Amino acid sequence: MADLTKCYSEFIKIENFLNFLMKIIRFSIIPRNILFGFERYTIIYILIYYNITSFIALSYFKGTMMEGFIIIVMLLGLIQAIVKLLVPLNNEKELNGLLLWIRALHQDYSYDFVTQAARIHFSTIQFVIKIFMKIIFTVYVVAGVGVISYANYTDLIIHAIPWMSVKENESHIYHYIHQTIILPSATAIIVAPECILITIGFYFIGIQYVFRDMIQHLNDSYLKNKRQFLRAVYNFHSTLLKKFKIFNDIYFYVLTIQAGSSAFMVVLIFYVIRIETNIIFVPLIIAILLQFALLCFFGDLIYSKTEDIFTNLYLTKWYEFNVSDQNVFLMMMIISQNPFGLKAAGMYDINIVMFIQVIKAGISICAILYAFT
Repeated sequence: MADLTKCYSEFIKIENFLNFLMKIIRFSIIPRNILFGFERYTIIYILIYYNITSFIALSYFKGTMMEGFIIIVMLLGLIQAIVKLLVPLNNEKELNGLLLWIRALHQDYSYDFVTQAARIHFSTIQFVIKIFMKIIFTVYVVAGVGVISYANYTDLIIHAIPWMSVKENESHIYHYIHQTIILPSATAIIVAPECILITIGFYFIGIQYVFRDMIQHLNDSYLKNKRQFLRAVYNFHSTLLKKFKIFNDIYFYVLTIQAGSSAFMVVLIFYVIRIETNIIFVPLIIAILLQFALLCFFGDLIYSKTEDIFTNLYLTKWYEFNVSDQNVFLMMMIISQNPFGLKAAGMYDINIVMFIQVIKAGISICAILYAFT
């Protein structure tokens, strides 16, 4: 029990960190109503301004394909960030509900084996979350520093000052200072909603592992009140489905835009690499691939675990239960015949297959370009 208590205390730290990020996202440091209730969207306004500066820079652009690729990546990345930031701003109640539900799952269980399963899987998930947060923060920061260094060294304008034109044979020092401020702040803003998505997403995976272990314990001969435990498994399954539907609903547009824009950027990477390569862009390319791979991996893992529910239920000794309990098994198995997962635009499955298909499309484009050159 002490181990699960430790997991609970670790989750409280993670939850407090996420609440801190959400306060920053909502710009709670500004006194209420100073901007007539719109102060919560301050960071959105800032990102919109950043996007405008990139559009202006693109209109002045006369550089290489790789440099144009950088500006396009900045535009798409900022669009992704705006959509992700709208989730905690417009769905604060739903996100808090999910966090409260996850927190409750760290509390005492009526069955020791469920407590043990929760301790093992939640400890693993907490470790994975911390590792991925560190990796994403490091990769994004290194990529941002690399882009800033390259842009200022090669006279590339990524974020142009709207009221100041970009002319050849003139000093661009103000534009350099301007984008040197924008890029680090944009990187920090982008990381915040990523951390929220990663935490809740990976916890869904951990909870599915706990649910799998609960199903397997239905076969335990020493389990005293199997009927009561079966009802607990059924309620857990129903709650899991409801909570995942909430998660899917609030992140619908995020998943759609991120999957589409990331796939486009990955294909564009292969096109650009074939024409021009530079070691300074390696961190940026890694950041793009990591973001897309993580999304596809998470979607594939969610789908595979829900797909296994039907098999896990069927492999139990359901035939040893009475008819009333067998109907409970039947209801869960019927529901489990339609596994839930992440979808882009509600139609395209986000999984490893999508990642492989996008990579294959990029390689095919690269091969076609090689054949024509």
